[in-house]
Amino acid sequence: MDIAYVPGQRRTETTQAYKSRIYTTLTALSIAMSPPQGMRVEKLWPRADWQAIWKNLTETPTSETDMAVWYKVINDIIPTNERLHRISMAPTDICKECNNKDTLLYRLTECGESKATWDLTQKIIARMLRTSPSNKPREWLMRPQFCLWSPQSQKAVLWVLSRHVVYRLSQQRSLSPQDFLDFLRRSKWKIHQLPGRRKLVANFLTVVDVPHLTSPRYEGGEMHVGT
Repeated sequence: MDIAYVPGQRRTETTQAYKSRIYTTLTALSIAMSPPQGMRVEKLWPRADWQAIWKNLTETPTSETDMAVWYKVINDIIPTNERLHRISMAPTDICKECNNKDTLLYRLTECGESKATWDLTQKIIARMLRTSPSNKPREWLMRPQFCLWSPQSQKAVLWVLSRHVVYRLSQQRSLSPQDFLDFLRRSKWKIHQLPGRRKLVANFLTVVDVPHLTSPRYEGGEMHVGT
């Protein structure tokens, strides 16, 4: 169960076939256990609300391709050095760029510009929900089990988290938070072309158009000006 690794999507492979291959592999590994047991990731975090996690994943307003990327993150089958080293497929578990342990959460929120990008993601979500950026746990990226009061705010937050995951796993580690913000704005334009956009995410995504979001002194809904 611990050596599950599914290669990336092939050029000639449809997204549906790719998702089916991931599911088939994980299911086959589960059935092969004697007696049959739950999915590996559910055993690693047995206290997580997996019903809510899978529901949130399938309700995220994003493409099938991007949903498949987040599915791999939630299942913890991204080939980080930490994971490959653990199954004897890499000589070390250290990130070759920054000499820290290359875990999935580290790659998403700390490696290179990932920390600044995650800080920006927290600020955007905080402005959506009118709360503090500091109480948005990194674990939402791997186990999105939260439930918000509004279906539109729920989907909007899920959209931002999925954008962060896709961006950090597909882009160069040196790209800046401003690059990420530009990526969000392009993605927002696409979702705003949908006929049912207001019913889906209301106006929550307009927060990405707020000036100064990438400023280090911007917190939540306002700029903090020193004396």
